[in-house]
Amino acid sequence: MKKMIGIVGEGPTDYIVIKEAIDHITGRKNDYRRLQPEPDMAGRFGNGWKGVWKWCETISEILDQYLHEVTPGIDLLVIQMDADVSRKEKESHCLCGTTVCESREDSHPLQCEKVIKELCPIVLPCREHLQNSEGYRNHLEMLLRKYLRVSADRSDIVITVPCDSTDAWIVAAYRDCENVEAVADPWENIIARKKTYHGIRIPGTKKSISVYSRLVREVSKEWNAVTEQCDSAKCFEDNIKNAFGIC
Repeated sequence: MKKMIGIVGEGPTDYIVIKEAIDHITGRKNDYRRLQPEPDMAGRFGNGWKGVWKWCETISEILDQYLHEVTPGIDLLVIQMDADVSRKEKESHCLCGTTVCESREDSHPLQCEKVIKELCPIVLPCREHLQNSEGYRNHLEMLLRKYLRVSADRSDIVITVPCDSTDAWIVAAYRDCENVEAVADPWENIIARKKTYHGIRIPGTKKSISVYSRLVREVSKEWNAVTEQCDSAKCFEDNIKNAFGIC
């Protein structure tokens, strides 16, 4: 039986990948609602990883009400944040034990003046997290669960942290790189390096919905190759199967 799935993600291209992957994993066409960023990209939380963080923090107090009382009700909530946030964004490490900052208790990480003025004392890579796909996934999943206020045993909430980003899943589908999850910025460093990628014209480094929609077809077609190369994709598949009760 198909589900109504709400997706909270960094942007519209991530939304496309998540939908395609879920439908392939479950073997059915599900219904979807793009909760974050909102379709016009001008919602109250903005887009990108900060928008995901703000959504989780704000909705946490009314989460169950939000999921079940909206029309139509949401059966499964999927939250996506790319691993590059852990790799390069200091704010995501603000509350780590190794961080020494006299302002840490006085301001929210996303509103800190030290970050804005480039005076943040956080040093990356953070010694508290392994600098690999597993370390990035664990860090961001814990961060999102903290702000969403949910435990890991809820099967109706799936958090996915593609490494280094959902773009890596595309590269894996085309079998273009060994150890693709260790590649920083796979869009710029692999997909958009030339004017075309496997016959698909890439207009510069900016992602477009039309181009991404064509690329994503390969992700669904070659999903087994994606899960073989990307631990983050395999983890996502396992969590989706658990949510749908698929053996």
